[in-house]
Amino acid sequence: MHIAIAPFRLKNGITQDELLTASDGFEADFVSTQTGIIRRILVKDDQGGFADIVCFEDLAAIDRVLEAEQNSEVCAKFFSIMDDDDSHRVFEVLKTYES
Repeated sequence: MHIAIAPFRLKNGITQDELLTASDGFEADFVSTQTGIIRRILVKDDQGGFADIVCFEDLAAIDRVLEAEQNSEVCAKFFSIMDDDDSHRVFEVLKTYES
């Protein structure tokens, strides 16, 4: 499994409620149609930053989804409310622990 973390900030004038509504649409209309996505988590920090954390089956799934994003109006609409710096990172899961 691999995890992609994509930090971002909201564009001026966009509220957290608008983000959540847009994220729900993105999940329903794009993410849920992609093979290889295991889980997606939207998080925020205490400084006004957000991150989309996506768990993928493997690197091939990440490549497929990134390719699909390039031609997706749903993705373009969701990403249009964000300011990001393309600093996403991908991590390979070595081990997981359940508490």
